[in-house]
Amino acid sequence: MRISTFQAHSLRLFFASLFVASLGLAATNVPQDPIPINDQVVIDKCGGCHRLSGTGVMSRLSYIRTTPEVWEQAIKRMVRLHGVVLSAQEATHALRYLSTNNGLAPEEAKPIFWEAEHRLFRDQEDPVLVPAALQSVCNYCHTIGRVLGQRRTREDYQKLATTHVALYPYTDIMVFRPYPSTTSAEEVPVTTTNVGSFETVLNYPKAPQPVDGKAPIDGALDYLADKQPLITPEWSAWKAIMHTPKLAGTWLINGYQKGRGRVYGEMVVEAGASADDFTTKLTLQYAGSGQELHRTGKGFVYTGYSWRGRTKVEGAASTDPSVSPAQMKEALFVARDGSSIDGRFYWGGYDEFGIDVHLTRPGTSIVLQGTDKLAVRSPSTAQLKVFGANLPAGLKPADFDLGPGIKVARISESKPTEVALELAVDAGVAPGMHDITLRGATAVKAFAVYDHVSYIKVMPDASFARLGGTIAAKQYAQFEAVAFANGPDGKPGTDDDLELGPVTANWSLEEFFSGPNDDDIKFVGKINDAGLFTPNIEGPNPERKKQYNNFGTDNYGDVWVDASYQPESGPPMKARSYLVVTVPQYIHYDQPEVSQ
Repeated sequence: MRISTFQAHSLRLFFASLFVASLGLAATNVPQDPIPINDQVVIDKCGGCHRLSGTGVMSRLSYIRTTPEVWEQAIKRMVRLHGVVLSAQEATHALRYLSTNNGLAPEEAKPIFWEAEHRLFRDQEDPVLVPAALQSVCNYCHTIGRVLGQRRTREDYQKLATTHVALYPYTDIMVFRPYPSTTSAEEVPVTTTNVGSFETVLNYPKAPQPVDGKAPIDGALDYLADKQPLITPEWSAWKAIMHTPKLAGTWLINGYQKGRGRVYGEMVVEAGASADDFTTKLTLQYAGSGQELHRTGKGFVYTGYSWRGRTKVEGAASTDPSVSPAQMKEALFVARDGSSIDGRFYWGGYDEFGIDVHLTRPGTSIVLQGTDKLAVRSPSTAQLKVFGANLPAGLKPADFDLGPGIKVARISESKPTEVALELAVDAGVAPGMHDITLRGATAVKAFAVYDHVSYIKVMPDASFARLGGTIAAKQYAQFEAVAFANGPDGKPGTDDDLELGPVTANWSLEEFFSGPNDDDIKFVGKINDAGLFTPNIEGPNPERKKQYNNFGTDNYGDVWVDASYQPESGPPMKARSYLVVTVPQYIHYDQPEVSQ
């Protein structure tokens, strides 16, 4: 299940439109009644500061709805700053109760579920995802998903802003109500220093400008109160019917991991200690290499649809950081009808590794999930593995239909979950996506057919990694060289181009010159033949002298990531991506408890 750059952009626009649509439905004339709190553990542990009325309304808590991750952060903050004493069992109980009783409706959570999936996006200033009223306010410090994943009354939004100022006083003058800019320039110079032959100018970023005569925080509060109120029609409808989905059984996994290709497998789900608890047995197979992994774990469903889970590997974890970690986390979104589950399995010091997954129930009929290869060439003879479930014995080549100009010459191997086909692809087959049909079952757009590769791209087109390995974790960066065929217009880089999937490339780093005698390439790290960049260790390096000083400098820097690919015919093709290697994130906020 690979998503192209164009598809990813389209999905982002789609989710953004869902978000805007959900805001439109959240009419401000819906009664903003507080949410009663009736759980005794929450009352006992929170009631010392948060007053409880005779009608079950608790100050602050009854006026907030948000995700499990934000509730987890709030509980930790109460422990850290206000001395709340909780056992692990009590903390888990409070988290589960608040995340369900004061959670989000599926329609509210779906557009920003990438926040729960811990995806590394470059969208903090994306005007499609970040409303203008929140630009340069909330997203200066928070991921925008965290902001868009909360619902409060106007009064509580004001209290939230006041709390920010109380805890971080400079927030007020730097972000919320900044002093007017003294110049129309983008940045205000502060000081200039000379180091050797270099001149360094330090700047403040341009201050947020008033909107309609209002300070930035006032515009943000107006927006949040209007577009993200406490009670919405979606929440009222969902709260009335909320229930735990019946997930026990076997689920087929159709996935994709950047750098390793398509992943197939199954997850066996069994009922756990409560109606919302589940245990899992996970089998994953990388289609390209045939490597098979087995894992066991647990999962919990919040608010009737939002799965958080964690698995551990059976046997030893891999020494390769990109596969088979000791611990792997899960954030999954259960469809309302219970027929499918979508989300991400992820791991790594910064959750940078992940498998995008789509899960469905196999039933008893034939199921075709997909293939090991994303494309085959015309003309050629090719080997193609088809993955699925309930594949019958005794299959014959004529049972398969792969579209005009493609013939199954022979079946070399057949299993209930996998069939190996030998194909004969005729000359002149029109480039395009092909389905695979077997006795009424179809894998839609399972693979592409092309006559030649027109160009390649390195994906992502820009990325960053973090030094680490001593006291901090490393953040790795995975790249792919993806091939494309020109579409009907014959021009590269247009919307009708056909994506052919990753190709085997030769990888190298090249200096990105940002100053005289730039030497970043010697120190930032290495890239292997699979496109995986491993950063160097953190801390001052006595072997590296930068800007002609006499002090060791960290191994940070920026470089080009180059890929060279040799197609079946013609000259080599090259493409590149930009990589920034920076220092560790020494304070790492995470909420691992939501998946335990």
